[in-house]
Amino acid sequence: MVLRHSIRYALQAVLLIVVVALLSILQAPTGPDHSPYLSALSGLAASPAFAAGCPDKACDKGVSCVASAGFKCIRFNGRGCSATACS
Repeated sequence: MVLRHSIRYALQAVLLIVVVALLSILQAPTGPDHSPYLSALSGLAASPAFAAGCPDKACDKGVSCVASAGFKCIRFNGRGCSATACS
């Protein structure tokens, strides 16, 4: 009788593990197209913040970012800013 209960619990545990594994496989995000030129970690890379175009902001006396055509301003965690020309 004890052996039947232990086998039953073992089968329930295995079934639970299989269900969790299948759910994780089914819920996994689809990766980019397979190519020999892609890195295994390329799907984790963040897109550049200014990829869409130039944000048109310059640095005002190294303190804050202000509107100015043709520049992008980068802030340094409360330590000022720096601006570069958009290419």
